[in-house]
Amino acid sequence: MDDEVDLEVVDEIEDDLEEETLPSRTYQVKDGRIRSMTDGREAMVQAVDKILRTERFVFPIYDEDYGNDFNELLGKEFDYAEVEVERMLGEALYADDRVTDVSVDEIQKTDLTTLVVTGTVETIFGTIPIESEVTLGESTNGD
Repeated sequence: MDDEVDLEVVDEIEDDLEEETLPSRTYQVKDGRIRSMTDGREAMVQAVDKILRTERFVFPIYDEDYGNDFNELLGKEFDYAEVEVERMLGEALYADDRVTDVSVDEIQKTDLTTLVVTGTVETIFGTIPIESEVTLGESTNGD
């Protein structure tokens, strides 16, 4: 009887761990329109892209861990932003428990107000290349 109790506890723990993993089944969006459903790696690519495009704490439908804090880099110096953007990128992506590793390959200053970050995200569905543009300030050319 004690063995059965132990097994039930183990099963409950396993169920809790399974519930923590975010589902990968989602809508397939192409050109801004929902086309069908998707799963696996394609859904993960979409999830990573969405995290990189979503500002944290702005949209009430997302919890406090979803999205990125890149907006906090507005007005900051390049040297500071270069260090912080890597930390912020990792923090944003590691919030998704399907992400196992984040690697930044390059942070490039493309103009006075923009950084482009390239790297890879290792997920339970495989490697996903990333490229994200981060704005440090308003354009000074009058646009």
